[in-house]
Parts: sequence; C-alpha cells; structure tokens
Amino acid sequence: MATTLPGLTPTMVSVGSPLLRSQRYLGSAHDSVASLIGETFPALRAQRTGSRGRLTHAEQDVFRAAVVFAGAGVDAVFKQAIRGCIGIQVERSDGAREKYLDYVTRSLQDGSNVSARQVASLMIHSDPGQVLKDSYAEQLTGSSLQSVTQLTNAMSALGLHDERELYKDARTLNDLFRVRNEIAHELDMTPASARGRGARARRERSVDSYVSMCHAGLDFAQRMLNALEPMVC
Repeated sequence: MATTLPGLTPTMVSVGSPLLRSQRYLGSAHDSVASLIGETFPALRAQRTGSRGRLTHAEQDVFRAAVVFAGAGVDAVFKQAIRGCIGIQVERSDGAREKYLDYVTRSLQDGSNVSARQVASLMIHSDPGQVLKDSYAEQLTGSSLQSVTQLTNAMSALGLHDERELYKDARTLNDLFRVRNEIAHELDMTPASARGRGARARRERSVDSYVSMCHAGLDFAQRMLNALEPMVC
C-alpha cells in the first residue's frame, strides 16, 4: 500500500519563462497532495486500534481531498499556461494559429453571416489584435478543465499538436477526472445509497488507486510544461 506520492518528472521551466507561474501552481498542488497522502493519512491511520482493514470514512475523505487538489492543480496549470503563452503561440505555432483563426472567425459571425457590428467594434479599438487574443484566452479558461477532451483541446490551442505521446497518455487521466467529478458533483454517493439503499453510502477505492490517479494528473501537467517550454522561450 503506497502512502507517499511519487515525485514529478524534473522540470525544464526556467526562471524567466512565461510558464513560471504555471510551474509554481503545479509545485503547490503537488505539495498539498503529497502532504495529505504522506502526512495526514498516516497520522489519522495511527489513531486506529489496529493497522489493517478497509479505509474508514475519514481516511477515504483524506484521499478524496487529494483527488480534488490534484484535479484543481491540473486545471490551474493549464489555465495559467494559456494565459501566459497563448499570445506567443498564435504567432509562432501554425497549429495554434489555426485554432485561433477558427475562434476569430466564429467571434465575427452572426449566424451564417459576418457581423458588421463585431467588425466595427474591433476596428475602432486601439489594439484589435490584443482584444481578440484576450477574448480567446478568456474563452479557453472560462470553464473548469476537468475532462480529457478539454485537456486535449487546450493542448491544441497551445500548439502542442506534435506531442503524440502526450495526446496518447492524456487518456490515463480519465480516472482522475471521473473520480474528481464524482466527488465534487455527487459527494461520492453511490447510486444505491442515493436511492436510500446500500450499507456503504459513498464510493470506496484503494490507497494505491488514489495515489496513482493523483500522480498521473500532476505528472502529466509537468510533462506538458516541459514540452511547451522550448516553444515559448
């Protein structure tokens, strides 16, 4: 039974990088999850009269909190990367520029036609390009990033189209996102308990499964930052 969170892939983010804020968010998320798993859980476990047996409700809650922190960490890292780098990438990356062009095209439309008012409002602004880029970043970061589809869409917007291993490995985050959503939106209640049946009211998982999904999400975020770093510096 693993009671420590593995370390992250070594960072390639430099001190002067536009990704530095994202890196700090990631470090903070990893520290919080590691503390819950490596310190809070053992301290709670030590209060038992016996050291074996299924996790108690309180112990499950420690790991549920770790999952929420890990999911929030992935969300924050990607959003900060978008805010700090989307303006750079739409200028440097053909793939990012295509995604941006799609967004600009949609933003200037009114149904199937071009909106003259939308075009005019941009033309009278002192910096139309910056207005569009700011609006694009806001659109990309406006909702919680908590699914593999949202994750890969963000990667495409950042111009990471050629990072095939990252796209392939993104699927390993399905468990993290699913469990995070079960906890955040359903209080981890089982279908039976929600109908008033079932001895155990909430879903239960093993320590190893919690540790694995938390590490998978946070380490994926680190690998994304490492892939993006040479593109933006």
